[in-house]
Amino acid sequence: MLHGGECISYGARCLNEGGFHAIPKLTFPGGMLAGCSAGFLNVAKIKGTHTAMKTGMLAAETIFSKVKDDEEFDALDGLELPAYEEAVMSSWVAEELKASRNFKGGFDKGLWAGIVHAGLVGHITKGREPWTLAHRTKDSQTLKPKD
Repeated sequence: MLHGGECISYGARCLNEGGFHAIPKLTFPGGMLAGCSAGFLNVAKIKGTHTAMKTGMLAAETIFSKVKDDEEFDALDGLELPAYEEAVMSSWVAEELKASRNFKGGFDKGLWAGIVHAGLVGHITKGREPWTLAHRTKDSQTLKPKD
């Protein structure tokens, strides 16, 4: 809380539940996607702070490595660093997200099927299942009218 501060508005948040299936290309000229902007939420645990911090650290390490090793380095403006995406995909972040990649998919078949499937992949196979369940419906298509 800020001393003497006054809340002028409240906002809702949404969870980016795409997980491993929805990780986008993480680099572009002049920038990188890290944390929640790239969807690094572990849906099964409803946790993402640790993955956001780690991907931010990997981004910083990639930038630092480029600055340190490149004597002619001027600026990141327009520079793309694909080593960042390689670092993320070889880290525990990708391993954790891949292990929980099927957690949410079972819920497409209903609540009880989802609970059974989530228990199976979360406690028995622990991400080693030979199948991958992807969402077949856009979230926006599952919305119902307010009335």
